[in-house]
Amino acid sequence: MAKEVADATDMKSSRRAKGNERGRRFSTRLEFLLTSALDGYINSQFNAGRLDADKYKKVVDAWHQKGRPKVIGFRYDLETQLDLVFLHVQDFRFYGDRAGIPAAISGILEMMRVNARAMRIRTFCQPDSVVAKQLLDSQSLLNLLGSAEQRQIQLAEIVQFFKIVLEREHTVHRAEEMRGAYQSTTTKTLQRTQDNHGGAPATDAATCRGR
Repeated sequence: MAKEVADATDMKSSRRAKGNERGRRFSTRLEFLLTSALDGYINSQFNAGRLDADKYKKVVDAWHQKGRPKVIGFRYDLETQLDLVFLHVQDFRFYGDRAGIPAAISGILEMMRVNARAMRIRTFCQPDSVVAKQLLDSQSLLNLLGSAEQRQIQLAEIVQFFKIVLEREHTVHRAEEMRGAYQSTTTKTLQRTQDNHGGAPATDAATCRGR
């Protein structure tokens, strides 16, 4: 489903204004889903005794040095959560077909850190293809974390909603193009008709007859 979304997107500048507001909604929903999934995942690794106290303290100290408020559990912002997981690549348990490949795990986490920085900028001036890539990367992350089926369903709902909105916009865009083409053809036809009749001579001729 996410691949279909990626295939359906484009970067036409004429659609960016509409895409900004939609991108803001999608990015907010996606960010909340991912932070919730990571909070649950880190908690599970903590309960399993895999969280390194020194590495965790490093993240907490950096958080407080920035003057940020205390959080409940591991409810940091998305980028900080990913930083914490990244520090535990050798300690945490991962899932899916890339679980045994440290380089692949690091690659997914790094891609998501880039996405997290983009989502943190609240203008969300991103083309559809960028949002689609974020959805694809998010799918890879949830698989890596072994997220519960409910999380996977929530992501699928976001993907499906995004796909529907894209299809509607494509339909509207095609209709506008067809309308513009029709109006252009009509204008050209009227112009040719006037040219064939010599513009306004008919009125001049009537005036001459009146004289």
